[in-house]
Amino acid sequence: MPGNIPPSADDDGGDNPGADENNTPSPKPDDGSRPTILAPPMTGRFASARGNFTSFAGSGGNDRPALRRAVRDYVRTGSGGSANAVRKMGSSRQAASNALGVFRGFQRDGVGETLARLNLSELAGRPAREVFLGLTEVVCKDGGSIDEAIAREAWLETVAEVDGLGVTNLNNLSTDQIKEFFISFIANAVETKLMQEIGVNGLKVADLSTIQAFEAQLEAYIRGSVRDSFSSDLSDLSSMTDGQIRGVVDKTFKDAWDLLELLGDREG
Repeated sequence: MPGNIPPSADDDGGDNPGADENNTPSPKPDDGSRPTILAPPMTGRFASARGNFTSFAGSGGNDRPALRRAVRDYVRTGSGGSANAVRKMGSSRQAASNALGVFRGFQRDGVGETLARLNLSELAGRPAREVFLGLTEVVCKDGGSIDEAIAREAWLETVAEVDGLGVTNLNNLSTDQIKEFFISFIANAVETKLMQEIGVNGLKVADLSTIQAFEAQLEAYIRGSVRDSFSSDLSDLSSMTDGQIRGVVDKTFKDAWDLLELLGDREG
């Protein structure tokens, strides 16, 4: 449960963007470039997860049981359980909370007023994708850590998908559109984290066509699992407190990791 997961190191307990002008970060121009995410040092606890992932990658994405075992082993052995896996997503948790805080502001106060509070009035009336790109420095902390790079990469991947997600008219956002955007971000964050920590060997043994094939399978598996595990209600987002938003974020990550671990167990 969310209450069992302490705030991340990046979570200072302050208000989310779109909530309080006294806590508004100063956004900086964003060129949409993606950060370089380095692989972590090799450790024994990731050995099983990386071995299974390499098998999955070498099969061109055909060995789905190996993928499920790889993610299960990442959660159970590599992270020490789903609660710890959530804790490791510190910057992504904060970015997800910030994103929901922006959506809350859009619904409660209007797009123009929310952007003005964030010193981004020049984005008012611009296409949704441009607005979200301009919000990158508000949603994602600017820094050089791997954790922050993962959150930023996940955000930019999600922004690139906004048209396909149906998020086009920010002045008339539906609960379902916000949900789709949120699920997409969570899935992108989980996928990027997995690729960074256990996917490196798979990339080394595969050619380009194989990489493309197994990345498509990985994305479909993670996104489907996040969607299937999602159970929070965002219909009252405009009235949620910051604490309630953080609870939704942590529950979404934990439920996703729990399901991914369960699916792996079914493969033996």
